[in-house]
Amino acid sequence: MTSSSRRLAATAVLAAVALTGAACSTKLSTSSPPSTTAAPTTTIPGSSTPAQTKASDYRAQLTYLMVEHVYLLGRVTAEVVAAGGIPSSSAASATTTTSAPATPTSSSVATSSTATTTTTTTVAATTTTEAATAAGPLSIPGADDAATALDKNSHDIADLLAQAQGYGSTFSDSFYQLWSARIGDVADYATAKVAKDSSGATAANSALTANALALATLFHQTNKYLAVNTVDKSGVDDELGPDNAAVTTFVDAQASKAATALSALVAAAELMRHTSVVFAAAAAKLDPDQYPGTATGTAANLRASITAALVEHVELAALTTDPLVAGQSAAVPAASLADNSGQLDNVVIVNFGDPAGETFASLWGSYVSSLEGYARSKAGGGTAPDLSGVGQQIGAFLGAQAPQLSASVLGSDVQALVDTLKAVVDDAGSQTPEVIALRVAAATVPKLGSDLAEGIAEDKPKLYLP
Repeated sequence: MTSSSRRLAATAVLAAVALTGAACSTKLSTSSPPSTTAAPTTTIPGSSTPAQTKASDYRAQLTYLMVEHVYLLGRVTAEVVAAGGIPSSSAASATTTTSAPATPTSSSVATSSTATTTTTTTVAATTTTEAATAAGPLSIPGADDAATALDKNSHDIADLLAQAQGYGSTFSDSFYQLWSARIGDVADYATAKVAKDSSGATAANSALTANALALATLFHQTNKYLAVNTVDKSGVDDELGPDNAAVTTFVDAQASKAATALSALVAAAELMRHTSVVFAAAAAKLDPDQYPGTATGTAANLRASITAALVEHVELAALTTDPLVAGQSAAVPAASLADNSGQLDNVVIVNFGDPAGETFASLWGSYVSSLEGYARSKAGGGTAPDLSGVGQQIGAFLGAQAPQLSASVLGSDVQALVDTLKAVVDDAGSQTPEVIALRVAAATVPKLGSDLAEGIAEDKPKLYLP
């Protein structure tokens, strides 16, 4: 599947779902949020509610971290471009060319992820690839804490993937090394682009291609349900190729200072949502007792879509308030933030009708305007609006839509998101590195997405199955 068609497919997921119904100093929690509503009768072992099965938990958590990853990567590459590139010594300390962990010189893999397919293809020999030998954040001159946040996010992704019992004790480290090498390759690409070094950009692109193959091989060796390449382009290498192309597209725009940089970043994040589905579904298939439920069921789709949209809200809200705090225009990120608000409104419209959508759009729009006003106040742009009642207002609205939606629980969830985004603005206003606070804000999303999706799924059980 091409990059553009996958982007359309990713967008269609959200619409179809609707129509059918921190960088912290410590690890972010990957535990499943508790169920907040009464459990219906179910035949799925280990599951009490349709949107909160173990398979759905895993997919939602992975979706949150992978979408966050793209936005953090975008912050890092923007810093690389602003710095005029990274010193060669920094790139060398992050990545080096060496033997990939657990990568054979050749491998025969199924050309389809289905167990019944017998056709095979031989992967080209890969004797060397980039792997992180001095794992850790990139050193970017004059940068804030985005690289550190990205590194912690990479650890979180590696640890979450490795929770699948069939993945074994060595997978997390092997994945982290290769994933960190990918970050280094992207930084090298950004460095080459800002220097207008075409040969360097070509070399970085080649390194990304080799890295994608090494990651795909690692996944296939670990999980037989994940192919390297397939005829229908559903293998891991088939996924990572377009993901990498989307990343280099937004880096190109950043380096040339094009107005399309942010829209390209959003497109890359939406592609990563699809990659999360592939990884989660395969883990659930490999370890069905550990992940009861269906990672791709309609309730899981709903929860993952809401989670992704809310993570994007956090990231786009921060990108919008950043220039406002500095007294600058935020027209471009504000437009993307408005598009994101429309995605959330669409979930309300389809599940509860147009009048409900109009009310939600008014409430959510008022909150976003107040958050922007709060950011402007940091630059002397008037009195700071009071955001303390946002959670109660939106929680009360959602609670009125269905008895399965708890006004108090959802109100608390929303207020946690609002308060942590205020903290991001506060840090930006005091010239304190804000990305630590940004990860804390993003970490409030999984519970809100879980509670909201579960209430909708219980209200419409014929539409949203586990």
